[in-house]
Amino acid sequence: MGFSILKKRDDGGVERVVVATGIASVAVQLVFVREYLAQFEGNEIVIALIFFCWLVLGGMGTAAAKGLGARIVPPSGATLGQFSCLLAIFSVVQVVAVRWLRDLFFIHGASVGFSATLGYVAATIAPYALLVGFVLPYSMMVARLRSPDYPGNRIYLADNAGDVAGAALFSFALVYWLTPFQALLAVHLPLLASLVQLPSERPYRTLATGILALVVLAAGAFWEDRLLPPREGRRVEYAESRYGRLEVVESGGQISFFGDGVPVLYSHDPALAEECVHFPLSQIDHPKRVLLVSMVGGMLAEVAKYRPDRVDYVELDPLAARMQRRFGLLPAMDGLNVIAKDGRAHLIETAVRYDAILINLPEPETYQTNRFFTAEFFELAKNRLAPGGVFCFAMEGVENYISSTRQQKLSSLANTAGACFAHVTLLPGQRLFFLCRDRPIRTDIPLLLETKGIDTLHIRRYYTGDLTDQRIHRVNAAVDPGIPQNRDLSPWLMRLAFLGWFQRHGESPLWFALLLAAAALFYVSRLSRPQWVLLTTGCIGIGAEMLAIFTFQALYGYIYLKLGALVTVFLAGMFPGAWTGGRLAGKRRRALVAGDLMLGALLLLFFLLIQRQSLGSAAWVLYLFGLAVSFFCGFQFPLALALSGDDAAAASQSFSADLVGASMGVLVVSLALIPFFGILRTSLCLAAMKFASAMAAGTIHENG
Repeated sequence: MGFSILKKRDDGGVERVVVATGIASVAVQLVFVREYLAQFEGNEIVIALIFFCWLVLGGMGTAAAKGLGARIVPPSGATLGQFSCLLAIFSVVQVVAVRWLRDLFFIHGASVGFSATLGYVAATIAPYALLVGFVLPYSMMVARLRSPDYPGNRIYLADNAGDVAGAALFSFALVYWLTPFQALLAVHLPLLASLVQLPSERPYRTLATGILALVVLAAGAFWEDRLLPPREGRRVEYAESRYGRLEVVESGGQISFFGDGVPVLYSHDPALAEECVHFPLSQIDHPKRVLLVSMVGGMLAEVAKYRPDRVDYVELDPLAARMQRRFGLLPAMDGLNVIAKDGRAHLIETAVRYDAILINLPEPETYQTNRFFTAEFFELAKNRLAPGGVFCFAMEGVENYISSTRQQKLSSLANTAGACFAHVTLLPGQRLFFLCRDRPIRTDIPLLLETKGIDTLHIRRYYTGDLTDQRIHRVNAAVDPGIPQNRDLSPWLMRLAFLGWFQRHGESPLWFALLLAAAALFYVSRLSRPQWVLLTTGCIGIGAEMLAIFTFQALYGYIYLKLGALVTVFLAGMFPGAWTGGRLAGKRRRALVAGDLMLGALLLLFFLLIQRQSLGSAAWVLYLFGLAVSFFCGFQFPLALALSGDDAAAASQSFSADLVGASMGVLVVSLALIPFFGILRTSLCLAAMKFASAMAAGTIHENG
């Protein structure tokens, strides 16, 4: 339907260029997400920073095109073609910049603070975001060279159609089959092809720029592995999986396996392997069935000493498991089953009752890992344990001094586990181990191992000095029963991780929040009521999208694979919504109020449904939620524009209000509401905003 509408006017091929630009730009944005996640240890907050920078810089590019830019670069088909080629070139250059510049600006391997991360994302994403923002209104100016009465909303609809197509293409094809640079080549081919029929005063210059862009894209795809930044040691294997970037590095005889830039597994870590295995398994007379969710190097050899009948190793990414086998990180073992599935999904679906479930994941500082440290997961694990079974997980170790943040974290975990298990004991080894079961836990582990005839090296020789009764008592006594539990949709640990991120770098989120609030209040004070509605709509649209993204990550844990699908549904409703709203000739104020009320009701419905959804049925709720929200966001734009006057100035101010609202929403929801209030309460806050907006919309005066 949308494309038939777009073909009614002779625009000289500009709309084809706009659609193709939309296809490419969304895919480029998703590739950028992958690159930044790999550079910043999978921290999902980076997704919010990318969206924020993209919106702000894109808005600056749009403003430049309507102002000074139009005078400096007069509209012409040739210039539009060259700008389109530059977008293709910038996409490759900026991915290389994201990969290589991090170690030039920051200490290699060091954690990077919020302000530095925001600055790095803004600087490295700026050229593409500014240019793609400039190209959209510039395309309209070029179209009006042929048709002076060419309506601006047609460019908006063409861009939206391209965005939806690009997000769908990436979600359902490119993420599965192509590497990042191959994807960039694929999505820019339609853009380069669309330039062939674009009228140009200098066709040879456009052709030369197009050939250069094609060469740059092809070079990126051909030399993909050579464009990775170096690591300490020798990279012996590299692969792009649908779940993330995988690397195998050899250094000094040790093999290290990296996922999205984070070291996941080492070939040699004997002391830690002994603690991870023998602390929990020594509690069981004869563990027959053992489940490992991730592991450290050497764990399987230690588990084999108990001669279990079955050992299930859960690895979400089958490609990662194959690479681990190839390099000896996953050695052969009798009874070993490698299960290519998410750990939580496996526990929901399996009928096996395990004698021991061992979680060997990094510190819960991202939503992806946090979901294995929540009350919901602990209860799930308990239900899959055999009578007398033991559940074990760990966090970073503590020395003699326990900081306030660390105490709150271990207290939250202990309280969360204590609500599910009758006995929870903390053992301070190389990591801080949490042993959980419904039977008493013994801490005289060397004696237990001697009784079982289990031979160890580290525990027998060094255990007494590392794990004394005094240390055990001190760390267990540090648990504060008043600290809240960590839950899927109210992730207390993520709040602590977020605050700890600022504290480690001597920063405070307060000053950033105050500056953002002051700028927002100044801007809002200058808005008309229809534009205020659009500002809240932009905030709700992107805020609801971030809600869906973080909810999906909390429940499923593989956001990169499904990020494109979520972006697709949050774009797909915009076109039919805008078309429907644009056809209403009267009673626009009532329709605008109805749109506000529907958005508020959708957020309340989201609250009710997610609160009651299980892991297996929540995904469709998120997709339908995104489609409905995007429809009503698109529905409101032409209504508010008409109520504002529907002239050039009103259109510019309306676009600006929507964009500013979106940029504010992505930060407020991701950096304030979700970490501090949780996903459910955030949905209520957004609903309240839209109901307040409906009250303001009801006071708008409608002429005629």
